[in-house]
Amino acid sequence: MMSKEYGVFVRESTGLVKSANLWDAVSINIANMSIGAALASIGFTLAALPTVAGANLVYASLIAALFALPQVIVYSTLIRYIPRVGGDYVWLGRALGPKLAWLTNGLVFGFIIESLTYYALIAFSSVFQLQAVLPILGVNISLSTIEEVGIGIAFFAVIVIVNILGTKYGVKLMTALTAISLLGLLAAIVVLFATPKAQIISAVSSLLPSGYTYSKVASSYTGPYFSMSTILMLLPFFAIYVYPWLNAGPAIASEIKGKNALHWNVPMAFLFSLIFLTLGFEAMYYSLGFNFVTAALSNYNINGILNFWTIAMVASHNAALSWFIGISSVTWYLAVLAYGAIVVVRYWFALAFDRVWPSVFAYVSPRFGTPIYAHTFDLVITAALIAAAGIIYNTFTALYGAVVEAVIYYMVVGVAAVIIATLKYSSFNVNSRSRVILGIFGALMFGVMAYITYEFLAYPQIWGGNWLAYGVELGAVILGIAVYLVSRYISLRRYGIDISVAYTEIPPE
Repeated sequence: MMSKEYGVFVRESTGLVKSANLWDAVSINIANMSIGAALASIGFTLAALPTVAGANLVYASLIAALFALPQVIVYSTLIRYIPRVGGDYVWLGRALGPKLAWLTNGLVFGFIIESLTYYALIAFSSVFQLQAVLPILGVNISLSTIEEVGIGIAFFAVIVIVNILGTKYGVKLMTALTAISLLGLLAAIVVLFATPKAQIISAVSSLLPSGYTYSKVASSYTGPYFSMSTILMLLPFFAIYVYPWLNAGPAIASEIKGKNALHWNVPMAFLFSLIFLTLGFEAMYYSLGFNFVTAALSNYNINGILNFWTIAMVASHNAALSWFIGISSVTWYLAVLAYGAIVVVRYWFALAFDRVWPSVFAYVSPRFGTPIYAHTFDLVITAALIAAAGIIYNTFTALYGAVVEAVIYYMVVGVAAVIIATLKYSSFNVNSRSRVILGIFGALMFGVMAYITYEFLAYPQIWGGNWLAYGVELGAVILGIAVYLVSRYISLRRYGIDISVAYTEIPPE
């Protein structure tokens, strides 16, 4: 029974405003896909593989993108019909319905905490990248683990404060950081393609540790140019950083202005990321050769110094350009944090709007027009995860394993797409053509995510399978289920509200 005093949702409108244009919406998805961080961090993954024979990153990027196409189509379709704050949480919850609302909440809580864990990974690794580029710019720096943790937390804290001061400031900061990062990436790619190979080899040789030369490193790799088995083993890397991360635009869908921005932000961001990431890998191979790049990036003694960004910096032979490329390599990480400070808050907001999470998280400050308590909560949780990763493991790869929960979440979103296509929700006005699309590509999305989940769990030594990563995610899923059940019980007893009713209705804008 529903009390007349209380509605299904916390209020009849979200209170959020449409402030994101097309480029903002595309930018938030590009930042979500983290291609700059992927280019910087690929060496740590290659070094952990049992073999790098045939680990061609250009082909790996293209194949990973092909695997991601079903999700691109599903998300591009559903955002047209259900553009609501919280994006895929709303799609999933309304597809599974009130009887499985406990499962929806377990999965989305796990997804949220995984996202915060990923931001901790990014914040921590941004400090590693900073330490990699500064010596090339003539700035020598040595940080303790505590200092690394402190800088990582400070990066995220500044971004959260900007978002608290105003959503438009947070969105514009994220867009600006993404634009700078893309320009820096483009400059680095041009440098690697335009500079003579002999000149780049000479410049890169100056970065190599004592005892290593270009020819020695290049000759140490004797494997094939391509191996499908090795490529498939690399798919979780792209799942950690790039192609599945298409949820940012949909999560702020109710704040996007214009149909074009709403309809095209997902595919445009996907194409931008595919092109720039693949060109980045190809630029390294073109300038230094496949054998050297593969051997260098998979060598622990070298890959902490040598990555896409540092190669482009020394190859530029121009101080101003080197500074710009180095700064943009770090702004990639800040862009990821800037998108994260916006998007995860929308999930907390949507949960509070459905009365599952405390309504204070759906509170929008009259002064700033932002959900200030949700932002503050994000900062506290992420800071704790940064500290845990740094102090307990002293490596950001310790958090890789947490991503498996996000992949499982996306897998169930694929199921939701099939349900929406075949069984429910004619009120969404999903036409027959879109139903066929959702049915086919939702099933394919489920299959792809199931396979990537298998890859994560089959090779825990590569993909961060440890008690911190798995424990955080399992605890988050259990907490999500418990919070939903407790909230439903309290709402029924105290207010006469059955919050499961929310999962039969589309939230207001």
